[in-house]
Amino acid sequence: MTNHAHVLEAIGRDPTVRLRDIAAEVGITERTAAQIVNDLEQAGYLTKTRDGRRNRYEVHNELPLRHPRHSHHTVGALIRFLEAPPGQPINRDANASRANRRAGQ
Repeated sequence: MTNHAHVLEAIGRDPTVRLRDIAAEVGITERTAAQIVNDLEQAGYLTKTRDGRRNRYEVHNELPLRHPRHSHHTVGALIRFLEAPPGQPINRDANASRANRRAGQ
């Protein structure tokens, strides 16, 4: 997977995640994390807004992936795939996936 995919997954899991934490999780520099977030925002995959001193991100899960071989999949499907524990079926319902995470399942 690309660093862009890993950054999307980190933001999808926590819309208030800091660039510092994204960088540490993905194994890239903060500057690279900022460039990737900017790339994703420019491509329309996410929207960034200021919330006090922090950024809040909104991932546009419904958008198709850009590469022609994968354009039949959505950003949300990619994030759910990356978040799925090994051996677990991928939950196709994004709302159920979020509810399960909040419930600690």
